[in-house]
Amino acid sequence: MLRNTSVWRSALLVASIEFMLNSGIVRGAGPYSENWDVGDTNGWMQSTTSSTVIRDNTEGNPVSSLAVRRILSQPIFDIGVTTDLAAVSGDYTGVPTWMLSFDAKYDVGNYSDTWLRFRYQDSTFEGWHLDVADVFPNSWESYSIMFNPGWTSVQAAANGWQDETGGTVSWQQLMSNVFHPEVRFLLSDEGSAIAHVDNIALKAIPEPTVFSLAAIAGLTCIVIARHRVCI
Repeated sequence: MLRNTSVWRSALLVASIEFMLNSGIVRGAGPYSENWDVGDTNGWMQSTTSSTVIRDNTEGNPVSSLAVRRILSQPIFDIGVTTDLAAVSGDYTGVPTWMLSFDAKYDVGNYSDTWLRFRYQDSTFEGWHLDVADVFPNSWESYSIMFNPGWTSVQAAANGWQDETGGTVSWQQLMSNVFHPEVRFLLSDEGSAIAHVDNIALKAIPEPTVFSLAAIAGLTCIVIARHRVCI
């Protein structure tokens, strides 16, 4: 009887997983990192028709990276990299804060902006983006962006995010079904451009617990006492 129960539970589990995969239920994003030290592009691809993306084992921070090159065939667009990997797509809600980080190097081109961009749901929608760079040196730059999926659209805009959907997709809608996270490089002309991307990582930042807050408060008291600061 126990054996039959175990078999029945296993079959039910397999059926439940198949149902979730085939029924369109949005999967949750999870911890993810990629440095392209091995493999190929590892699930990353060009985000515009003017882009080519390859793994470059001669340039990285520190080993290998993705090289993004501009195709000089009309019409000419900006360049970038994107992915539909499950670990960085789907439902971002239920986590108080996320941090997405990446490194970029501006090898050739006249750059005007670098965006972190999230599209919504599928290829029929645009999304929201954040301008993350003001300078574009020929050296590795590191970016870390923290965002809250529970923000209202007003709060997201106040934190620098820009809505590309004309108000048809709210910030919270976007966060419930992220499609194709993207690093996009905007250029001020139609000339040659080469950029590199490395060390992309997505991690959840948990809310501080009562214990950790107490520990921080205790550490503060110790530091204050050591320096004889009176309040």
